Amino acid sequence: MAARKTRKKTTRTSTRKASASPILERLSPQVVWAVVVAMGLIAGTGVGLSFAETRAAEIASDGPSVVRIEWPEAIANGQPVAWPPAPVQQELLDQAYAIVAEHPGPFSATTLDALGTWLSETGWVSGVSSIRRLDSGVIDIHAVWRAPAAVVRDGAQDYLIASDGCRLRASWRADLSPFPTIIGARDARALAVVPGEVWPSESVQAGLELINLIESRLPGDQGSDQITGVDVSQFVRLHRLILRTDHGNSIIWGRPPSDPVPDAVSTETKLRQLAHLRHNPDFGYRIDAGQGLIDISSGPVLVEDRPSSAQNPPK
Repeated sequence: MAARKTRKKTTRTSTRKASASPILERLSPQVVWAVVVAMGLIAGTGVGLSFAETRAAEIASDGPSVVRIEWPEAIANGQPVAWPPAPVQQELLDQAYAIVAEHPGPFSATTLDALGTWLSETGWVSGVSSIRRLDSGVIDIHAVWRAPAAVVRDGAQDYLIASDGCRLRASWRADLSPFPTIIGARDARALAVVPGEVWPSESVQAGLELINLIESRLPGDQGSDQITGVDVSQFVRLHRLILRTDHGNSIIWGRPPSDPVPDAVSTETKLRQLAHLRHNPDFGYRIDAGQGLIDISSGPVLVEDRPSSAQNPPK
């Protein structure tokens, strides 16, 4: 599942009442700023630029404040979905308004800095592109949002991990998430991982690397549509990864793609093998060849009792 930006924005107006005079309400923040600075320069002493800037922000913020966050668009199974999930979007928006309410002058530099620090620490973004105060009394927030990639099974819970390897602040009961599952990571320790920081488990990162590869090279009906996760239980001892499919079957992939000691079969050959199986009627259009276990790590797949193509129409 990938994430890309779109100009979809959510706004909410605060309940704070305007107290500025009618004239000041018609002035843009830039005009107010220019007037205050000019008055400070004419006075010559006693009024510093920092005070003028603070006062200008306070005057500009006397009207209702609006926080606008640009949300990314995510695609799941070919359909657009809200990302982050709608409850998370509401929670983040509420937190942003709480920060605005805590600071005198919602459009001050201090407020904007506080919003940037807060958003970076939520873990949902890898960076804050810009936080600006607009003429219309809007705080406009743009960020680089992390894309969901998989969930990591730890006990009876599945914890979300982003495509860049960082844990995200979301979880589901086992098997209830819409994402591929990394299972068998004995060193997962999800609750010890701070959201927004890279998951330190080597087995988790190895499983994520393979999921990212399959999603990017065999998207949709090229093969990833039949992959439900990766079993990393043999990674520590054998450096072996096993793909799981939606029929409960297993595909021995072998070492992670970036392993410095490659398997006898290259990554490109493995990908071609899986694509061939997925589109071959002799194997039921199944990436797992319709078998409980196949091995693509050491040579061509040899399968006995091939399913009939007549019994397995293409999907």
